[in-house]
Amino acid sequence: MNKSLFLKTALGILVLAALIGFFFKLAEEPKWQEIKNSSSQEKAKTELPKNDLFSFFKTSSEPVNFLLLGASGSGYEAPDLTDTVLVARFDETKNKIFLFSLPRDLLIKIPDSENFTKLNALYAYSKNEKNREFENLKEKIKEITGLEIQHHILVDLDFVKKLVDLFGGVNIWVEKDILDTAFPGPNHSYQTFELKSGWRYLDGETAEKFVRTRHSSGGDFDRISRQQEILQALKQKTANLKFWEFDKFLGVYQILSQNIKTDLNFLEIKNWWEKIKDIPGANIVKTDILSQNLFESGSATLGNTEASIVKPKAGLENYKEIRKFVEETINK
Repeated sequence: MNKSLFLKTALGILVLAALIGFFFKLAEEPKWQEIKNSSSQEKAKTELPKNDLFSFFKTSSEPVNFLLLGASGSGYEAPDLTDTVLVARFDETKNKIFLFSLPRDLLIKIPDSENFTKLNALYAYSKNEKNREFENLKEKIKEITGLEIQHHILVDLDFVKKLVDLFGGVNIWVEKDILDTAFPGPNHSYQTFELKSGWRYLDGETAEKFVRTRHSSGGDFDRISRQQEILQALKQKTANLKFWEFDKFLGVYQILSQNIKTDLNFLEIKNWWEKIKDIPGANIVKTDILSQNLFESGSATLGNTEASIVKPKAGLENYKEIRKFVEETINK
């Protein structure tokens, strides 16, 4: 690798490092406070649009809302389903982050259409629409929560398996036994994923199951906490790379550049990371909206298939109570 290419690769790694730190800081538990300042050592790269670089210097005390999405990635039957849908609201004047987890099975009407789908399928539906890849989902999230979405970050979880295997595995502390008898398998099947508590050395396939399993009471928040543990382990791996291990640096760069999408440029990422990195865990307000007794379960025919769904108790497409709940939460 020539010097120019290496410098570009190194810059790319630092850019995505800040982005990954940003994404997982938003789901941080208080127990991670002692290591939060080192998270900017993540090494990666992302797609960066050509935004106004001077926006980095603009300051505003107005709250900003981020849409955070986690997709299964290649190797799964529905790689573009965003089974993790989170809205993060950063309120600088309160020095707080409000984090809302939205139900992936929420039955919603597709913007500018008479058709319905689940919330987690709306990104896949819009992915190939010119200039609309994220816009339909942003519009729907605003309709549901009342919050205008300024920025988006999509993480394809397929990168976990690839990175872990690149480093030959990671050592992870598993806090509680995991037994998931309904982990997604091939051809619409299910398989059992089991992992005992304690220190476990995970290969890529096991690490990917570790971050994707839904076997826990905390739902998406627990999933993101496990994802954060994997990232911390990968951070340590990358921090120990020797300067001459160009193949590993390049491997990290290539894997992550293919698995994260955002509308934020490098200076914006750095700016937001500096703003939020020292927010204490007690000031990160997490809410699983599905747990607020505002929904009811049901079924619907989607694509000639009967699917389990949830819908607002107030009625299909009636989000008045949900918007009221979000407003009351952020105004406390």
